[in-house]
Amino acid sequence: MGVAQQKVELEQDVIKRPFGYRVYRIKGVDKAIIARKGGPSADQVKNADSYKELRNNQKEFGVASMLAKTLRNSLTTDMSSICETYVSGKLTAQFRNLAKLEEGKTGTRPLVVSKHGHLLNGFEFNPERPYTSVFDTKFFVKKSEQKGKVILHFPAFIPEKTFLYPEGATNFKINASLVSLSDYQFSDIDNCYYPSCEDDHGKSGSFESNMLPILKISTEPITTHISLNNGKPLDENTGVFLIMAIRFFKYQNGTFEHLNKAGAMQIHNLG
Repeated sequence: MGVAQQKVELEQDVIKRPFGYRVYRIKGVDKAIIARKGGPSADQVKNADSYKELRNNQKEFGVASMLAKTLRNSLTTDMSSICETYVSGKLTAQFRNLAKLEEGKTGTRPLVVSKHGHLLNGFEFNPERPYTSVFDTKFFVKKSEQKGKVILHFPAFIPEKTFLYPEGATNFKINASLVSLSDYQFSDIDNCYYPSCEDDHGKSGSFESNMLPILKISTEPITTHISLNNGKPLDENTGVFLIMAIRFFKYQNGTFEHLNKAGAMQIHNLG
């Protein structure tokens, strides 16, 4: 449907609509939608007692959104391209659930990622390509005594037998991102949330393997380490998350095409 035709039909719908209704369109729906006007004003949502619970929920979702954004910002651009469209909202919801595990009134409950972060274990950034289905082999994560240091080890494996790789893929890379997130506590004095350890919030480090071919021949073992905070231990009020990713490529005409939506990426909480 052309823009001009949409405009004519919308104008016709406006003429036909009953008093007190509004007309709008949404993507994927051909016809204009007529709905009753209403809903609270911005001032009501901000100040009315009847919307207090809504405001309190928004406070917790706001903190959860910041945590989700900080974690996503730790990803490289290539890792981010693996994510499904709605991953931001799903990840925010996972962080917001952490508040439900603490006592207190809605809108004042702490979000303690250092204690409950393990509940994000296995979170998939691309659910259509689950990490353990795409990369069917064990790898080992050794945590240092100092919080914020890990050693990753991948024993030798045969790519053709190990990966659920897409048609046409010729190569792969293994990526890892390590990020620290602070707990958040509510301040009754300022009526808002603050990170328990701002200095250690959002520290990140990453690893990317060489471009490796998908063959029937075994790879060499891969061992690497990732460290946050320049080797200094992180505050106890932080949670550390490891994001593991597998990316596939197609070699053609002298270049490697990134098959980003065929990749897989998953969260592993390290405490």
